[in-house]
Amino acid sequence: MTKLDDLDLKLIYLLMDNARLRISELAERLGVSRPTIRFRLEKLEKEGIIQGYTIKLNPELRRAHNVVALIVRTKNPEKMDEFEEIIEINRFTSTKYLIKVAVENMEELRKVIEGTGVEVIEVMPILESREKKLKPKIKVPFKCDYCGKEIVGEPIVYKYHNKVYFFCCPTCFREFKKARENLEKVKLSQEHEVKDAHDHQDHSHG
Repeated sequence: MTKLDDLDLKLIYLLMDNARLRISELAERLGVSRPTIRFRLEKLEKEGIIQGYTIKLNPELRRAHNVVALIVRTKNPEKMDEFEEIIEINRFTSTKYLIKVAVENMEELRKVIEGTGVEVIEVMPILESREKKLKPKIKVPFKCDYCGKEIVGEPIVYKYHNKVYFFCCPTCFREFKKARENLEKVKLSQEHEVKDAHDHQDHSHG
């Protein structure tokens, strides 16, 4: 696998938030050229780091089904692949599986069980599903965007004005935010001074 750097990781974080961002938008947010972004994306896809760009469906669309988890035993697991109602298959011994089945009613569930020929050990209705957003576990040597030191372990990730920043510790993160807030205040103050000067000129001419 190709060695990744901080630009690769920032690119991954941006795409995890919004996979529909255009190359020009990614280039602007990361402060690099479009050919650089295009090259990095091609590299990440070729290496299998990025395996696809997906969509997130409205949870309302999933509520048409009842999702049931089953612990089953089978010597013919390939049979489960034939049923589109089986939306997830997890094996934890040579013949034992935890599967998730999406059905409209118990009659459909019975047909799936009979069709696959599995031995059902336990049935567990799933009352609520919450998808946890996972951070990419990639060990990348890169520097803190505040102090410049190399980050050891998991970085603190901060998105500010459509850009991604990495910090080595809470202190650097806090100081960065403080510095940004001060810059915003100075900028706002300068804008007010310019506006007041224009208003004064307009009043004098009047």
